[in-house]
Amino acid sequence: MDNPEDREPLIPDPGSPIPGSRALLAVLGGVLLFMVVSEALETTLVSAIADRSVTDVASYFAVRNSSAVLGAKVAYNTLAAILAGYMTAKIAGGHEVPYAGIAAAIQTASLGWGFTMGEYAAFTPAWMRWVVVLTTGPAMLLGASIRAKARPVETEQP
Repeated sequence: MDNPEDREPLIPDPGSPIPGSRALLAVLGGVLLFMVVSEALETTLVSAIADRSVTDVASYFAVRNSSAVLGAKVAYNTLAAILAGYMTAKIAGGHEVPYAGIAAAIQTASLGWGFTMGEYAAFTPAWMRWVVVLTTGPAMLLGASIRAKARPVETEQP
């Protein structure tokens, strides 16, 4: 039988290196989670608020750019970023904040590119672009720090 003490721990010690595949999975998983959650919430909200079926880009952005939806977008993007940072940290296991920082940098760069050079950049108000770009990274780091503080409590439990 395997001796449980001989196995590699599920959550690495903060001082030990994390395997490259796990680090890559953590970073890419966090970026993907943010994109999927925020886009799903936006599409659902726009569809729910639209008084008729949204069939083209112009009608989609007409609904999405209402003040109520943009306000909600700030809130759900921030929550999605906190969740993505938390999950990045959870997958990474140790060194939570640095790996979430890498994911946050990638996501911020992606948002920055999308809001300046992307196909639909002109459809989003400039102030909204700035708010989303400037809040996503810090929110992801907040999620990672929440996870980093929770990890010692989780490992102490029998």
